[in-house]
Amino acid sequence: MPYRFVCSDHNCAFLVHSSSTDEIERLVRAHVRMAHGGRIDPADLERGIERIEPA
Repeated sequence: MPYRFVCSDHNCAFLVHSSSTDEIERLVRAHVRMAHGGRIDPADLERGIERIEPA
């Protein structure tokens, strides 16, 4: 299942294909930690992840 994540504080976004929501959350947390040197609030994590429905 494809998901899109958009950083709320930065101008970056990426697509992730996975069937595991836990994996998506781990990848987003790793992105924020490595790319932006911080942590993400759980509310921002949920708000930033968007499930993309196939056309």
